[in-house]
Amino acid sequence: MTHARPFRFESTTPFVWLLIAAAGMTDALLYLHSKEMLAVYMTGNSSKMAQFFQQGNLAKALPLLTIVIAFIAGTTLAAWLGNKARSWRAPRLLLLVAVLLALACPFVGEKFTLAAVLLISAAMGALNQVRSSEAGVTFITGTLVRLGRVLAAGELRSAANYALRWLVWIIAAFIGALLDSRFAQYSLLAVVLWCLALAAVVTTNHFMLTRRLKQRAVRQS
Repeated sequence: MTHARPFRFESTTPFVWLLIAAAGMTDALLYLHSKEMLAVYMTGNSSKMAQFFQQGNLAKALPLLTIVIAFIAGTTLAAWLGNKARSWRAPRLLLLVAVLLALACPFVGEKFTLAAVLLISAAMGALNQVRSSEAGVTFITGTLVRLGRVLAAGELRSAANYALRWLVWIIAAFIGALLDSRFAQYSLLAVVLWCLALAAVVTTNHFMLTRRLKQRAVRQS
């Protein structure tokens, strides 16, 4: 008698799409309220930081440096916690992301303060570690590069997956901008709730999986 393979939601492609959606919504808010200090786009921050250092403009270069450091700190802490959490990696790291974003909420306004951007940057670094097998969910350039590779190889199924990731980002950024137009500084709370909802779904899935495995063990004993 064969048994169905246990369903782990965080191992599915739709789960990755939902992580990408969180990043896309957040990125849209940063572009609207913090154009010079981004918490998702580390490539842009690094390039601008180098430019400001070359110009001797430490007042603009140093904040960007702290943002990059916050991103590295967030992703390192999340990787360490994730390794400790093992099968509970996803829900615990999603909770960490939600907490960091919630801490940033009091510092957002018409223009996001450096404190807000630092916390959001750490949160985005942590978001990349929610699923250890993913290279990153907070940037889309790599996705488009991989899309080009699989298109060139004629791998249409893989191409559809990468194209959908790009589409999810666009839709999420649209939703983030729409939320901002309706709820202004409270829009970041939507991303907090999104991450908490994902954590709740994954946690529920884990409990259901654990119960099924225990029931299976009893039947086999």
